[in-house]
Amino acid sequence: MPAASAPNPQVAREKAIAFSRPEQLAEIFSEANRLKLQVLIKTSNTGKSIRGSVEGFDPGAGTIRIGNVSPAGDQLLLGHDLVKVEFILLSKKLVFVAHVRARVAGKILVGLPDKVVAIERRVNARFRVPASHAAFIEFPERSIDPMRYDAPFIPEFMRDQRHTIPRFRIDDVSLGGVACFTRFGAPAELFRSAEEYVTASLLFPGQVTLSVPISVRWTKKTTAALAPGRFEQLQRVIMARFQPFMSPEDSDMRETYFRMGLQFHEVPKELDMALRQFIRVVQSAESV
Repeated sequence: MPAASAPNPQVAREKAIAFSRPEQLAEIFSEANRLKLQVLIKTSNTGKSIRGSVEGFDPGAGTIRIGNVSPAGDQLLLGHDLVKVEFILLSKKLVFVAHVRARVAGKILVGLPDKVVAIERRVNARFRVPASHAAFIEFPERSIDPMRYDAPFIPEFMRDQRHTIPRFRIDDVSLGGVACFTRFGAPAELFRSAEEYVTASLLFPGQVTLSVPISVRWTKKTTAALAPGRFEQLQRVIMARFQPFMSPEDSDMRETYFRMGLQFHEVPKELDMALRQFIRVVQSAESV
C-alpha cells in the first residue's frame, strides 16, 4: 500500500526584494543564460507548472528565450500572452512576469520584465516529497528486532535475520535537514533519547547513497483518520459483526504516524549538490 503523506510541514517565512534597475536585470538574466537554468512557467496561480530552461538572452532586443518546453507544455501555453516565470539563482527564488512575444514548438520568447522579485527565506524552505519521488533515510548503526509485533513488515524468508536496519520515508526536505515518518513504533523508539549525532544514509532516487551525520531535533506521534472511501467495505464488515458492542464512531479507522525532524550536522559540497538536485526534482514533480 503506498505511503500516505503526514501532516503539512511548517512553511518558511519569506521576504521579497525587487530588482528593477536595467543593470541588475541584465546581470540576473546573463547569469541565468550562462548556467542555462531550469525554469517553471505558469499561466495562472492555480494551473500546472510548465518546465523549461533559459536558452538565450538578448539585452539589445530585450528578450529572453526559454526552450525545452514539452508538447504538453506547449498546449498549456496556447492562448496565453502573459506568463509568470520562476527559477532559482544563488539560493534565491526569482520570479518575474513577462509578455510572450513569439513561440514555436518547444520554445517561447518573452520580453524583458520591468522587475524581478527575489524571495529570500529566513529559514531553509521545506519541500514536500511526493510518493512518485519517494526518498528514504536509513540508520545503519541502529537495529530493530524483526520479531516485534510493531516492527516494519519483513517477508518470511528474511526472518532468520536477527535484526534489521530502520528505514524512514522522507516527508519533506530542506537544505538544512529532513522530516521523516514511519507507521511503526519500534523504529521510532530508537530515537527518543538519541545521542548528539547519529550516522544516517540518505537514499534519493537516481542518486548514490550518502552517509551523513544528523541530529534528531524532535519526535512526534500523530493519529489521523483515514481518508473517506478507504477501507469502507472492511468498516461495514466490522460494524455488521460487532454492532451490539460499538458505535459508528468506534469503527472509524485511523493511522498512526511517528514523525522525526532531523538536522544535518554539516552540509559538505557533495551533500549540498545532492539536496539541490533533489529539491529541483520535487519542485517540478507536478509540472509538465
